[in-house]
Amino acid sequence: MRQDPVSHYGYINAKLRAKIGLMRERQIVSTLLKSESLVDAVAVLRSSAYHQVAESYDKTGDLQHMELVLLTLEIAMYRDVAKHLEGKSAVLVEHLLGKIEVDNLKNALRLWYSSIIRNQSIRHRSEYLFKQRILHQVDWVALINATSYEAVCKALKDTVYEQTVASFSLSRLQQEGLFALESELDKNWYLQLMECTRNLGKTDREIATDVFLFEIDLKNILTLVRYFWYHQMESEDVKNLLIPLGKVYDSKLVASYLKQKETERDPQSLMDAFLSDIEDASELNKRGSVPADQTEVLQTLKIEAALDKQRKKMYQKMLTSDPFSIALPLAYFFLFKEETRMIRAVLNGKYYGYDEQYIKGVLG
Repeated sequence: MRQDPVSHYGYINAKLRAKIGLMRERQIVSTLLKSESLVDAVAVLRSSAYHQVAESYDKTGDLQHMELVLLTLEIAMYRDVAKHLEGKSAVLVEHLLGKIEVDNLKNALRLWYSSIIRNQSIRHRSEYLFKQRILHQVDWVALINATSYEAVCKALKDTVYEQTVASFSLSRLQQEGLFALESELDKNWYLQLMECTRNLGKTDREIATDVFLFEIDLKNILTLVRYFWYHQMESEDVKNLLIPLGKVYDSKLVASYLKQKETERDPQSLMDAFLSDIEDASELNKRGSVPADQTEVLQTLKIEAALDKQRKKMYQKMLTSDPFSIALPLAYFFLFKEETRMIRAVLNGKYYGYDEQYIKGVLG
């Protein structure tokens, strides 16, 4: 018999609210920022929920190994929530974990590509690939050590990635690189994500659909800005990169935008059309003392920051949504990932000797 929402989410939401409360209380990122050095930052982590990261540094002194531990903690976070849920909501959480697997697969393919196509040594970098099972039974070691593209596909046999990877040929990858393949893996993950939401109960389905379609809209706007405006790719190539869902993809304005000449393209028009409460054009286009050849880079970064700000607002709002729904777990995933992202950024900043203000500027 299907559990009612109160029974289904009651325990896990109480647990997650306690975790979110602790996350806000400890303010670990602000404490890390005030650290004078990487060693001092590690000392902060040693007495925190991220003590395993500090222990990694004690054993290896290796920043990349610390980042691998952070990834391991993120994977464990998804699994911890999933085990307290059941049915379709647990399936959705598992699929969200699958995004980490997709990103890990892209990293593995880059290692293989460096080794076989570019004849570069990957021995050192391969140490930092997550090689345990995440969701599907991918043979990570066999993949990065594959001596043929057929062997790469074999390492992905019976996984959701096998067909996508096999649809590309070695000669195409040699000519075009991995960008198109990586984009296709991402696109398929999003399409499967929306399939997962259709199987949820009414309230969860409405919440998850709204959240993920908004994420897809943001991703499509960023694609249009990065590749059509900044990199000036051909319109058909850019359209193939878009996820075929959401109001941005279906918009007549976007269809018209993709027909514009290079000199006519204005990324601010996309922001104004699809997002509210964003920085105005004068702020995004502000040049200041930046050299002319860097203004487009600066504007792209500002647009990315504005999109990220919209994403944060959406997830913060979800903390006040129906307490007996999928909303709080989704918000918790975002907050946890955001915290680990910022910890990673601060550790890198301290490693390279940047001061607090510079790192804050990078974090946004």
